Amino acid sequence: MNHLDPDTLRRLVETGVILIVALALFFGLRGRILQFARWAGLPRLAFAPVRLMLRYSILVVATVLILGLWGFELGTILALLGTVLGLVAIGFVAVWSVLSNFLCTFVLVVFKPFSIGDELEFPADNVKGRVVDLSLIFTTLQVEPGETVLVPNNTYFQRVF
Repeated sequence: MNHLDPDTLRRLVETGVILIVALALFFGLRGRILQFARWAGLPRLAFAPVRLMLRYSILVVATVLILGLWGFELGTILALLGTVLGLVAIGFVAVWSVLSNFLCTFVLVVFKPFSIGDELEFPADNVKGRVVDLSLIFTTLQVEPGETVLVPNNTYFQRVF
């Protein structure tokens, strides 16, 4: 019969304890946060992002603890995690402008603050022209005959026009 050495047995027990504590916190946190929201008179939806971050932070910490317990280098794991999070953040910032323009186009089409043919002016930028086109990212203004200016659609939500 094959027996486990004491060190492996100790690690298995410690892994089990970490998993039990992490799962208890992961599943028990929801009710506590909702109780706090009711006690504080805050809307329940305000705590949804906080609850999500806390729950998954618990899983990440438990995973790092277990990997460290079994001999993985925590510095390497944390460096890898930091690199991945950094790349995700850079990617999010890179596409944020495009996504913002798509969303603003949708709002402009639904609420119609202007139409093709209307005259628009941006006093802060000293730009005035007639709307000739509305695309997914830009609104084209004709400022003079033969001269057009492309205005990003999110500009209408950031400046007075």
